[in-house]
Amino acid sequence: MTIGILTFSTSTEDQHTGADRLEEAILKRGHEVAKIFEPFLSFQSPPFPTCPPKPWRRRRGDKGGLPVLVSPQTILHQSNPLPPMDVIICRPNFIEEPSLRTYAPDLLAQAGYRVINGGVAIMNGKNKITQHVLCSANGIPCPRWGIIQKSEDALAIAREIGFPVILKVAFGTHGKGVFFARDPETLQPIVEYLAVRDRNPIIVEEFIAEAGRKDLRAFLLGGEILTAMERAAPEGDVRANTSNGGIGTPIELSRAEADLAMRAAKLFSLDIAGVDIIRSNRGPLLLEVNANPGFKELERVTGMDVAGAIVDFVSK
Repeated sequence: MTIGILTFSTSTEDQHTGADRLEEAILKRGHEVAKIFEPFLSFQSPPFPTCPPKPWRRRRGDKGGLPVLVSPQTILHQSNPLPPMDVIICRPNFIEEPSLRTYAPDLLAQAGYRVINGGVAIMNGKNKITQHVLCSANGIPCPRWGIIQKSEDALAIAREIGFPVILKVAFGTHGKGVFFARDPETLQPIVEYLAVRDRNPIIVEEFIAEAGRKDLRAFLLGGEILTAMERAAPEGDVRANTSNGGIGTPIELSRAEADLAMRAAKLFSLDIAGVDIIRSNRGPLLLEVNANPGFKELERVTGMDVAGAIVDFVSK
């Protein structure tokens, strides 16, 4: 079969997607690989409103009059027609407002391609504010949080939550856009800077001191736990992301932690998901759900062929 890998950068850019490992695993299993770069995709709508795309044909049941035609849309990649593929693995390595990028997997799906981690899943998973709202609406336990737009509200909410607090921007990856505010004096300059730089709402979040600056990363395929690791922040940092120097060790999740990870992946409709959990005195709490979870460090830490497991999953 032919398996596509859709990344949201060009081949010459740093991708942080594991596309090289996926390509290796695809070829090792005797499949063909097609690399797709979202900046090189162009779409043209069909000439008539359509039902699910198939070759030009008359709809069943039409009688008389002009035929109702159904046509696939035109999709170009690097100025050439996009070839058929059995499945496309979407690796959304971007940090912009997701509505500007998720049209690509949506239109690919409308054209009949099977896309793993589609547009809706990416849309919800990439926006941290949307994550908090959805978790709140569905009873997913998280650290206490607030969302502010006015910098003068930050101090009141932070005091209500209790110092120290974590500040987060709506769109970020690899721990970028995450700040630690120990007290009002450190909080205010960060909030003012973000208010000027982004002009977006800011998340104020409870700092879970009892976690010891550690969190858990669960990797899920099809809603099931594949593997997990514990991540410890480096000296002088609160961010446990391994891309920032965090140290990973293999770990067995508790039943409560595994259940929380599976609930989160299901809520966000992610076939491939990285779910970050923190241990607290109140039990496991959800930190974040990732639509483009990295797995190279997870492979190194656990010794598991995560790329191969992804290919085996999508090939089914």
